Amino acid sequence: MTRSLLLALAAGASLLAAPAAAGNTSSNSSSNSSNGVHTRVDTIVRDDDRGRRSTQERRIYRDERQRPDPRRRDRGYDDD
Repeated sequence: MTRSLLLALAAGASLLAAPAAAGNTSSNSSSNSSNGVHTRVDTIVRDDDRGRRSTQERRIYRDERQRPDPRRRDRGYDDD
């Protein structure tokens, strides 16, 4: 009897110490490059143990297109 009581207490203690059921988390990352413009989108979706869903999205843009030098002005006529 003492042994079964100890086992029951140990099982009950392990249930109390266990964390609550966690939800699911998924992530996705995509990227695109076109004409020197690069885009990356990271998405994280979380579902909690009550069925609620939250979404976080992060967008990163990088523009590497060549731009004219602002110090050099085009005067609109040839210097011949």
